Amino acid sequence: MELALMLVTIIISAVMAGLVTYKMNESKETQFFVGKKAEELYCSVEEIDRELSRFFGDRYSLVGAYRRGAAASNDDLQRAGIKLVAAKMLVGFYFPSLSPALARTIAAVTTAHASLGFWETAGESAGDDLLVRLDKDIAALKDALDAFKTAIIENGRTASLRGPFRALARPAKPTIEGRVLRVAA
Repeated sequence: MELALMLVTIIISAVMAGLVTYKMNESKETQFFVGKKAEELYCSVEEIDRELSRFFGDRYSLVGAYRRGAAASNDDLQRAGIKLVAAKMLVGFYFPSLSPALARTIAAVTTAHASLGFWETAGESAGDDLLVRLDKDIAALKDALDAFKTAIIENGRTASLRGPFRALARPAKPTIEGRVLRVAA
């Protein structure tokens, strides 16, 4: 009887050890995969930021009266749009909790692009009101992109803490809300 009990105990222990090892390896692989996708999403958003900065920087200048017309090249905007679609797919497939930050970014891009179009077609007689509005919309776009990047980092940080030890994790350092300069240039 003792021998049978000992054999059952050994078999149960071996099965449990195998299950625990399998789960640990599976969670490591999942964590690695999610980390790679979060890194890919962050790089996409960083490229979107660079392309949009180049696009808006080439189209208007706060110093001087230099204006490129509406017929200027939209290559930077098209590249940013391609990256935005890739980011949208990554959010949809792997990070649905980041959908609000993505929606805010898309809305900010649309608003800033519309403001740029109004400013470009208005001409010199429109005054500085449209320029100030455009500047505020571009600052809102930068805020949205920064918030999106922060959300990606925070999501990636908390994704690695799933499990029984999540309560032991240190809270994230507070980040400064928005941009440092909140005045129109």
